[in-house]
Amino acid sequence: MFRLGYAHTPQLVARVPHIPMLKEHNIRSGFFEHEDFLALRGALPGYAQVVVSLAYYSGMRMGEVCSLQWRQINWSEGKLFLRAQDTKTSTPRVLYLSGDLYRVLETWKRRCDLKWPACPWICHRGEIRLQSLKHSWRKACQAVGLGEMVEDTMKGHKVWQGKIPHDLRRTAVRNMVRAGVPEKVAMAISGHKTRSVFDRYNIVNERDLEQAARSLSAYFEKQTGTLAVTLAELRGDRRSGAVSREVVESSAEVMELARGIEPPTCGLQNRCSAD
Repeated sequence: MFRLGYAHTPQLVARVPHIPMLKEHNIRSGFFEHEDFLALRGALPGYAQVVVSLAYYSGMRMGEVCSLQWRQINWSEGKLFLRAQDTKTSTPRVLYLSGDLYRVLETWKRRCDLKWPACPWICHRGEIRLQSLKHSWRKACQAVGLGEMVEDTMKGHKVWQGKIPHDLRRTAVRNMVRAGVPEKVAMAISGHKTRSVFDRYNIVNERDLEQAARSLSAYFEKQTGTLAVTLAELRGDRRSGAVSREVVESSAEVMELARGIEPPTCGLQNRCSAD
């Protein structure tokens, strides 16, 4: 409000005061492993499998996914175009379709052309545009052990405890980072505009922590092995001390001979001897 007043003509506010932001504590940490995603998708009905596939591979918001129409896909180029009016950030995006996502969409398109040829929506149920996956989502999650309804004593009723659709978006961003996709490119695909939000989704899980621990252990084992080799070499040098001493003495003799043939040094030695 202060910024709007400051930018207003005539100016309604002399200056914009600094208002400290409260620290966020609502950061979610849910994400899918690939085998969990495949299990969940297999438990969903056909119309819902398209929705979760788009969200999982692209990182699109569920609202963006449900607003897609068939005319936004260029099949020959394998591209899906998101219009500015369909995105939260009002920024158009392009998604390249490949692999499993392309196969899922192609199969669903053939089915739709046979049963609902006049339906413009990609994500629909019997020509009715999808708005939510709440009921089919929870049913499928319970079937594969990814969530359940539990009693909340504080609220006095049951609440959902398990995976939620937005976990697919977080997972997509994390997978892109793991695959080596540059962060700016990943943000362009998922539609993130601020880096702070992008960092919140780049979450590690227990497998990442386990891998980090193994890498650290391997590093220390390598250092220990290097130290052992160095100590062994030192012990070997001590045993060959006599040989090393002979080499040093012979080197000293050679150096003395070389010093004796140097004219300036030789003349200086003769003068010092005469005195």
